[in-house]
Amino acid sequence: MNYHIDTGLIYEKFKEDCECPLCAIQKIVQEQFLHEFLNDAVMEDNTRVKVGKKGFCAKHFDMLFKRPNKLSVALQIGTRAEKIAPLLGKVKSAGAAKKRAKEIQVATSDCVICDFIEESMTKYYKTIAQMFAHERNFYKILLSSKGFCLNHYAKLLEYSSFAGFMTKDYLSVLSLMQEKNFTRVQTEIKDFCDSHDYRNAYKPLGNAENALPHARIKFYGEKQE
Repeated sequence: MNYHIDTGLIYEKFKEDCECPLCAIQKIVQEQFLHEFLNDAVMEDNTRVKVGKKGFCAKHFDMLFKRPNKLSVALQIGTRAEKIAPLLGKVKSAGAAKKRAKEIQVATSDCVICDFIEESMTKYYKTIAQMFAHERNFYKILLSSKGFCLNHYAKLLEYSSFAGFMTKDYLSVLSLMQEKNFTRVQTEIKDFCDSHDYRNAYKPLGNAENALPHARIKFYGEKQE
């Protein structure tokens, strides 16, 4: 079979004790692109064209700016500024103003790094489905994991057809594992809330101590900064 991406990182992160292994993978993917955009990529004409066309979102601009190579950031944001500047010319009517406002909103809604990350993560979603179908023991690793954040779970469902003849089984395992772990987090939240009842003041919190951090990841994903 032909995998979409190397499987080593998938095995590594799925064996870790975390609420969403795909968030952990995404952090690594993001770090790789941030490194590239501060080094080799800044000198590539093709990349500069993409930066000029889409620019960076505020989060990725801030992450680039925090790092040592400020010149790379300045060169790329300068390229982007050249594309944005023509949108700031004189507007002569309310109708034209609405049109210009829409153009500016569209022009500032993209991020080249976000796009590269999503493209890479899509390969992981597809590969995980393929691994379920073709790697003998991968389903055991999947079942033993703690599930995913809602966004990454939705993405796995979206690309589940890449499991081919094993798609129904893959969906069954995915949904079983996700439901079980979401219920676990719900129980932790309830136990945490109950612990604030004076009648439970001396009861140990146990796993409920991490109820809100776990819920944060399950609902919104792990913080990527």
